[in-house]
Amino acid sequence: MVCNNDWSPLEEIIVGTADYASIPLTNISTMKCQFPEYEEEYIKQYTGFFPQQIIDEQNEDLEKLSDVLKNLGIKVHRPDTQYAEIETVSPNWRGKNWHYHCPRDLTLVVGDTLIETPSPIWNRQYETWAYRKIFTELFNQGYNWVKAPIPILYDENYKENTKGVPALNNLEILFEAANCIRINEDILYQVSNTGNENGAKWLQRTLGDKYKVHMATDLYSYAHLDSTIVPLREGLVLYNAHRVTPQNEPEIFKSWDKIWINECVGPDTSPFNLPWGASEWIGLNLLSINENLAIVDKKQTQIHERMKSFGIETIPLELRHDRIISGGFHCVTLDLKRKIS
Repeated sequence: MVCNNDWSPLEEIIVGTADYASIPLTNISTMKCQFPEYEEEYIKQYTGFFPQQIIDEQNEDLEKLSDVLKNLGIKVHRPDTQYAEIETVSPNWRGKNWHYHCPRDLTLVVGDTLIETPSPIWNRQYETWAYRKIFTELFNQGYNWVKAPIPILYDENYKENTKGVPALNNLEILFEAANCIRINEDILYQVSNTGNENGAKWLQRTLGDKYKVHMATDLYSYAHLDSTIVPLREGLVLYNAHRVTPQNEPEIFKSWDKIWINECVGPDTSPFNLPWGASEWIGLNLLSINENLAIVDKKQTQIHERMKSFGIETIPLELRHDRIISGGFHCVTLDLKRKIS
C-alpha cells in the first residue's frame, strides 16, 4: 500500500482543519509567493485570524468531507494544532504557522516515502509538526521519512519583479509538495512562485533512479499545480484550458486523452471583502477516490459532466471558502495509502 499516483484506490488520508487559519503578518515571502498581485499595504489591513464565521463554515464542510471518506471505508486522520499559536524564530525571520488547512502543500508521498518539503514562505517552516504523530505511525509501519534542508530564507531568494514570472531565485532548495504531480514512476514538477529549479534537482537526487522528475517551466507562475493539471487515471488527464495548451502541455501527457475545462464557477464577491488566496480555478481541485470515482466541487457542472462522459462518477461536495483559505479538495487532503494492483 503506497502512493505513486492520485487515482489508485484510496485507503488512508489526512483531512485538514480551518482552525487557526489566518493571513500572517506581511513579509517578503508572503508578498512574493502568495500575494504578488496585491500591494503590501492592502494585505496588512487583513492580517490575523479569519473571521470565525469563515472558520466555522469551512470546518463544517471539512467534517462532511471526512464523513464521506469514512463512509467509503477510508481511514481519516486530522491535524494536531497544539503548536498553532507559538511563534517560531530563526536568525533571519520570525512568525507563527500560517494554517493547517492544506496538508497536501508541504508533504509529498512518493511510494512508501514521506518527504517534508522546504517552503519558501517563512510562516510554513513548522507546519508539518501537525502531522508528526501520523508520520511516526507510518514510519513504524515501514515508511521512509525524509525532510529537506530547512532553508535560511535570505531576502535574495525572491526576485524583485515577480509580476507574471516565478518569484524564486536558485539560491537555496525551495519547493512545496503541491508543485508536484505523481504519475507512477514519473513526477511532474512546476517551477513557480513556490518551487525553484534547485527543488526539482534535490527531489530527483533524493528519489534516485526509480523515479524521473520532469520540470514544467512555462505553464503559469503562481503556486501549485493541482488546479492546472489533474491526471484522472492512466491515459486520461484533466486540463485547465486557460493555462495549458497543445503547445505547452507536458510531453508525458501528449498521448493521453484530455478533458479541457475552460471555466470554473466561483463566488462573485469575497466574504468580508478579504483578499482572495486562490483563483476561481480552485474549482478544478478535485480528489480521486479511485479511477472511477472522484469528489468534485458541486458548483463545477462542466467538470461533473465531462468526467461522467469518460465513465467517472462524481460526488458533489462544497468547501464554501476554498478561495479565501486557499484550498480545494485535493489541497485540504493528503493521501497516505492507495492500493496499487
